[in-house]
Amino acid sequence: MNGDLVEIRGLYKYFGKLEVLKGVSCGVKKGEKVVVLGASGSGKSTMLRCMNLLEKPTYGEVWFDGNLLTPVDPYLHPDIIKASRTFKKLKAAGGDDGEIIAKIKKEDLLHEKHEGGEYSALMKSFHKEHYLNENLARAKMGMVFQHFNLFNNLTVLQNMTLAPLELKLKSKEEATAQAMELLGKIGLVDKANSYPSTLSGGQKQRIAIVRSLCMDPQVMLFDEPTSALDPEMVGEVLELMKRLAEAGMTMMVVTHEIGFAREVADRVLFMSDGVIAESGTPSEVFDHPQTQAAQQFLSSVL
Repeated sequence: MNGDLVEIRGLYKYFGKLEVLKGVSCGVKKGEKVVVLGASGSGKSTMLRCMNLLEKPTYGEVWFDGNLLTPVDPYLHPDIIKASRTFKKLKAAGGDDGEIIAKIKKEDLLHEKHEGGEYSALMKSFHKEHYLNENLARAKMGMVFQHFNLFNNLTVLQNMTLAPLELKLKSKEEATAQAMELLGKIGLVDKANSYPSTLSGGQKQRIAIVRSLCMDPQVMLFDEPTSALDPEMVGEVLELMKRLAEAGMTMMVVTHEIGFAREVADRVLFMSDGVIAESGTPSEVFDHPQTQAAQQFLSSVL
C-alpha cells in the first residue's frame, strides 16, 4: 500500500471473545475521500476508532505517514509464541521451534490472550513495554462522532480552543483567532460564547467538525456524522463536508448517505461481518455490487 497516508494492516479487534474485526487491511492516500458502508455491526465504526487509537487493536498495525502508531506486534514475538498452549501442543508432537513458530497463524493465538496463564501474562507485560503512539494519532487524525461529543459545560469557543491549548500547540491568541475564523466560515460567529445545549443538532455537528480542524489534522475521520440529526439538518452538515473535500482534505467517512458518497467519494468500501467485502469506485460498488451482502444492503438503502 505504498503512498498511503494512513494504513491499517491485518487489524483484528476482540471485545472479550467477540471478534468484531477479522484481519482488515486498507489505506487512505493523501487527498483521497473514502466512504465506508455496511450494515449495523459490520465493524465500520470500530475500524475507524482503531485508526486513531480510540480503540486499541487486539492485533494489527496502524501506520500514519510512515510512522507505526501501534506497538510492535506481540503475536510475532517468538518468546511469547513459545509460551502459548498452541505452541506447546505442536512441540509435544515433535518438530523444530522455528518451523512451529512459522506454522502458527496469529489468529490461532487471539483467544489465548483472554484465558489467563503464562501466555496472557507475557502479552500484558509486552503491551506495557511497547506503548501506543496515541498523541501522534490524535494530533494528525481528527474525529467527528455521531453524537457530537461537545463539552456541555464549555462555550463553543472554549470547546474549540481546549485541545490546542492543553497540548500547547498554539497560544491563546492564536487558538482564539483560528477558532473565530472557522466559525466565520460556517456562519456561526455569533455562537462563540453560547453553550452546546442552546444549539440545534446541525449547528452542534458543524461546530464539532471545525473543532477538529483547530488541531490542523491531515486526515478527518467521520463516524456516521448525520445519523443523529433531524432530516432538515443533514444538508448543512453534508455541505460543510463537501467543502472540506473540495479543499483537498483527506477523509474517511462512515455513512449511509449514498448521494454524498456518489458525489464526493474516490473509493467506497463495503464492510460485512468484520471484513472489507468489496472495494471500488462509487459506480462499481453501487451499480455492480459483487457480493450478496452488498446487494442486500444497497437494495435496503437505495
